Amino acid sequence: METTLTYNPATPSPSTSTRYQTRLHFKKADRDSIGVLTDFLSRYPSRSSDFSVGGIVIWADYFNYEYAIYEDTLYIKGNDEHGIFFHLPIGATVPSKALSVIHEYCLPLGIAARIIVPDECDALGIDDCEALHPSYMPDWREYVYGINQFTHFSGKKMQQKRNHLNYFLKNYADFQVEMIDDSKAGELIEFNDRFNLYHKEGNSFDYESHATAEVLRHYSAFPFFGILIRYNGEVIGYTFGELVGDTFSVHAEKGNIDYRGVYQALSSQLSQRILESNPEVKFLNREDDMGNDYLRQSKMSYHPVKFIAKWEISA
Repeated sequence: METTLTYNPATPSPSTSTRYQTRLHFKKADRDSIGVLTDFLSRYPSRSSDFSVGGIVIWADYFNYEYAIYEDTLYIKGNDEHGIFFHLPIGATVPSKALSVIHEYCLPLGIAARIIVPDECDALGIDDCEALHPSYMPDWREYVYGINQFTHFSGKKMQQKRNHLNYFLKNYADFQVEMIDDSKAGELIEFNDRFNLYHKEGNSFDYESHATAEVLRHYSAFPFFGILIRYNGEVIGYTFGELVGDTFSVHAEKGNIDYRGVYQALSSQLSQRILESNPEVKFLNREDDMGNDYLRQSKMSYHPVKFIAKWEISA
């Protein structure tokens, strides 16, 4: 997301503060908000998964996400171990005014306006970056790849991934690919439960597993596109995500590693089908690594073409 910020953190008058606070009416980001969010995010697309339905609704209970739309601008508020934070507002309002709205909302509450900004602070054109106390958030960095990297894993850098894919194609040649829909929910949730028995990696992983199962139970309510792979009648992996602009964010990918190459097969088959229906797609956003060293190594091994870095500023 390309953004230019110019911000003057002047203290507003009490009347201005009260006026802005009453105009930001936050609502829970849940399934009932999907239609509103989908319409809004499609008009103001971003390559960051923070600005996708999945990035907001799937993680709504983890971060207590709420949203408000004011003057055709989306404000997202959440909570973490440090308290309330906001994602950078996106929409029709110029960033300087949007940041002022947040600042004035926070003022009577007696809290700092903590705002998560994608990309480096200097690149956003903030007049006085140091005054906003930018702090880099390494665990929130998103990994972005060219989608053509994943269709067949061509090229020298992808040789190891291509070897895994070729092994899968050769040894499980009778595999079947099916689109995910509501009728597949039961067996995918059962697969999810079996997957979880062998993957215990902390609170964020446990939450993601539970939230993914909830998505599968109500899959048709989401603007998601996904596939499963079946071998000998059994589901051995699935993946889904959503398209925003020229970028497809992969929200879930789970495979049975007893079948070598299943993850390469999942990403290859998904990428091919995305391009068949949406040839304009350029990038896959495979999201952040949640501070997990194994995930970080895995994501780096696919050679991202860019990162979406995150900075926290205090307005």
